[in-house]
Amino acid sequence: MTETLRSIRRGPTTPERVLVLIPGYGDRPEPFLERASSFDPNENWLIVTVEPQTPSDRGPYWYDVDENGPDPVALGAAVGAIDALCVSVLTETGLSNDELVVVGFSQGGAIALAHLVDPTSVVTPRATAALAAYLPTRDDQSIDLSRAAGRPVLLAHGEDDELVEPIRGRSASKALHRADALVTWKEVSGGHRFDTPLTSALAVWLDAVARGEQPHSPPI
Repeated sequence: MTETLRSIRRGPTTPERVLVLIPGYGDRPEPFLERASSFDPNENWLIVTVEPQTPSDRGPYWYDVDENGPDPVALGAAVGAIDALCVSVLTETGLSNDELVVVGFSQGGAIALAHLVDPTSVVTPRATAALAAYLPTRDDQSIDLSRAAGRPVLLAHGEDDELVEPIRGRSASKALHRADALVTWKEVSGGHRFDTPLTSALAVWLDAVARGEQPHSPPI
C-alpha cells in the first residue's frame, strides 16, 4: 500500500492545470509554496506541494544515498507515492495528464525524473522539471527513457552548486535528449537553493508550457 503524503496547496478552486512540487532532502513544503509567486505570480496553477515521506532529526527526506547510490526500496516507494498523489489530484480536479506538470528540487527533482521514466507509473505528466537534480541510478526494469519522448523536460542547475555537481544535471539532460525528450538545459548562476535564478528559469519554461508551446533548448 502506498503511503499517503502530507501536502499543502495554493491556487484556483477550479483549476485548468496542476503543478505537483516535490521538495528535496530535509525540506518542508511550506517554504516551497511561499516561493510559488516567483514562478506563478498570477496563480494560474493549482500547486500541490508535498512533504518528503521519511521524518528525521535532519528534516524529512525521501531516501538515503550510499556508495551504491540511492536506496532502491525508498526511491521506489517515493516514486509510487508521487504517482498515487498525481492520480488523486487529477481525479479530484477532473483534469487529465495533459494538464499536469511535475517539478522537483534536488532529491525531489531526482524523484520527478524517476517518476517520468518509471514504466510502472500510472500517470505520465505533460511536462517535468528538475532543478539542481539528477537522474537516479536504478535497475533497468525501473527505467524506460522512451516515456519522456516528445515531452518537455526542464533541467536547470546552478553553476556553483556545492551539493549536486552541474555535470550530473547535464548528464541527465543528455540522456533524456537522446531519448527524444524535448529537453531544455539551463545552467545558471548560483548554488543549491530553490530560489532565483533557478526559479526564474522555471518561470520562463512554465509560461511556455502553459501557452501550449513545446520549449526545447537541448544541451550542446
